Amino acid sequence: MKYRHENVHMKKYLRHRLRHIQHAVRFALLLLVLGGMTMPTHAAELVTITGVTLIDADLNDGDSFKVNAGGRELHLRLYYVDCPETAYGSKADFDRIGEQQDHFGLDDRHAVIRFGRRAAEYANQELSRPFTIHTSYARALGRSAIGRFYAFVETHDGNDLGELLVEHGLARIHGKTRAVPSGLPSDLVLEELQDLEVAAMLKRVGIWAEADPDIIAEKRKRRREEKQAEKQARKEFHDQQKKRDKPSTTNPMDLNTATSKQLQRIPHVGKITAAKIIAGRPYKSMQDLLKIPGIGPKTLAIIMEYVTID
Repeated sequence: MKYRHENVHMKKYLRHRLRHIQHAVRFALLLLVLGGMTMPTHAAELVTITGVTLIDADLNDGDSFKVNAGGRELHLRLYYVDCPETAYGSKADFDRIGEQQDHFGLDDRHAVIRFGRRAAEYANQELSRPFTIHTSYARALGRSAIGRFYAFVETHDGNDLGELLVEHGLARIHGKTRAVPSGLPSDLVLEELQDLEVAAMLKRVGIWAEADPDIIAEKRKRRREEKQAEKQARKEFHDQQKKRDKPSTTNPMDLNTATSKQLQRIPHVGKITAAKIIAGRPYKSMQDLLKIPGIGPKTLAIIMEYVTID
């Protein structure tokens, strides 16, 4: 009887645990459903949408355009490739045109614009019939203020639009990368695109028809040197800024204006103490810090070495 009684209790316990697990599973599924209303997919997964159509818009170019995907309007940006600009527009556009001019070895900036418009026309023609997109809805803001999503675009004939643009000399290999829908890793995709670019150079198709072989190496080298100089200048500026922000006995900070991060660089001053110091402003003398809980004479002596009152 004793064992039967224990067995009954065990069965009741198991039934209770089973109901608890079922409720937990239902709740988890509910969260997934609700989450699906706002997040179309997991960030790392590609979603395939068929029957997509191109929307005629002034901002469309060879590698960026608006589409109608299942009734939803999306602004897409191609992975891996960058087409020549189609207009001078902003200073950022002007700088990008300079980069593209150097990459293709051109003497004339206007040629970049001309081939940019040709790339836009080519993309418009290839997307004149319903096509397929693969996207994970990764944001592609870049230099554009308009929200965009990275995507792979498969034409009606089953060809990758990015590959076609490189093959026809209407784009350079540049931009965001990731594994393609077939699963091929990005390093192998880049190798294949480089082969297509070399073939386009040798055939002198698209923008490569006007490239000057004698200046490509020189222009690309100069561009690399400029980027390296900019990188070094940014590093030096960051180091100087960090040095200025770092409190020291020879570079004291103003107690009434120092930020929380600056205050936390003082020994024995953490996030909470920094917040209390800021809340107690303004200070007329260093002794006012003794009114703050947690700051005693010893801590005050340390803080006084790093701050001043202007």
